[in-house]
Amino acid sequence: MVRSAILTLGVALTIGGVSAVQADDLILPDVTSLTAWAPSFYGVFSSFPENWSDLPFQLKVSESAAYNSNILNTPVSSGATSFLFGRPIGAFESISSYAASTKAYWGGQQFFADGSFGTTRYLGNDNFNFAQNSVDAGVNWTYGAKCTGKLIGAEATSQSLPGQQVGFNVINSVTTTEFNENATCIVTGEYKAIFNSGVSTSTNSAAVDSFNNFQSVFVAAGMSYSVPDTNSLQLLATITGTDYTNRPLTMTNFGLSPNITTDQVILTYTKNLSPNLALNASIGVLGVRYTSFSLDLPSGYEPDYSLSVTWTATPKLDLSASISRTVALPTSVIANLQITEAGSLDVTYRATPKVTLAAGVRAEYSTGGFIELTSPAVSAANQIATQSADFYGLHASLAYAITPFLAANLSYQYNKSVYTNLVTPTSVVLLSLNFNPY
Repeated sequence: MVRSAILTLGVALTIGGVSAVQADDLILPDVTSLTAWAPSFYGVFSSFPENWSDLPFQLKVSESAAYNSNILNTPVSSGATSFLFGRPIGAFESISSYAASTKAYWGGQQFFADGSFGTTRYLGNDNFNFAQNSVDAGVNWTYGAKCTGKLIGAEATSQSLPGQQVGFNVINSVTTTEFNENATCIVTGEYKAIFNSGVSTSTNSAAVDSFNNFQSVFVAAGMSYSVPDTNSLQLLATITGTDYTNRPLTMTNFGLSPNITTDQVILTYTKNLSPNLALNASIGVLGVRYTSFSLDLPSGYEPDYSLSVTWTATPKLDLSASISRTVALPTSVIANLQITEAGSLDVTYRATPKVTLAAGVRAEYSTGGFIELTSPAVSAANQIATQSADFYGLHASLAYAITPFLAANLSYQYNKSVYTNLVTPTSVVLLSLNFNPY
């Protein structure tokens, strides 16, 4: 009878401890409640983490099912489909993603590591299946009371995003490797000094996209001024040297240089105009010279700017709009640099605390920049060197928070890339289930 009473008391205490747990906390069994009646043992062993986020290792899982109408980026222009490229291949696909992360503190420094692995499998088209992965490790460091920064190394392999590849009838995967550092030190009051540097490489699997493979190194320095929750101003100067690793010297006849160095000076301004209206703007200029990393004067210049506005119209409705003109390394054209003019409009509506609706549209125009022909070339080759592309995208989604750590998402995406007379439309309907207990 005594044993029965003790067991009954233990169950009651356990239920009492668990019933006090809020769904948002998602804690493990309340060790304190279980040990309160046995103080002689409490403190002898290490206490268990009470929250998922306190665990030394964290896991995230995502499973998705989708239908992709054009998995190989096949053109559908009149006459091109049947004679040159074949017909687009549509297929059901399953996307799995598994991620883990960890962090630890030592001497006031935070060390971290993250990794993920996933697969995309196509029903009835197994030869197109591919794997994606990523890994990074580094430290968020502090030095005294004035300097903070991050040192990180990362590697990732993933499929090109819609509108971010040149090749047709192929799945292009991109492998990037990076090693970067950034540091910020308080100079006085709201003024801070910025020092950044890094190296990176990028490799494409598609043959035509491989002309954009590169190795790059950069250094940056600048100043920032910020008033918390009000506005901030940053001036940053960056020198970047890039070597295109898969461009033979003969491509210089088409205006494609194997080496370039860019100098960019950009001023960024962030302002909260009101509790419901935020503004982010930047303006700058980028210059180029056709050598490896050097400090010579640029031989040409291009403007670079962006403007985005976010408006919380009601507690449930957010609207955002942006326009930009960017000069960057090429992804959707073959060129020394890619100049992209873009505009977007997005709306988010939180119907209930668990249901969120979102939709948006985007349009881009990309062209090759800084093309300089050093000798006469074939017309077709010139067209490749100065190739331009238009991209149009539309998306809509419905997200439902099943529990604080389990969410479902139903989305639709329509993308269309236009290269001169070639058009590649893609529609994707996707249903995903995400487990994220943190």
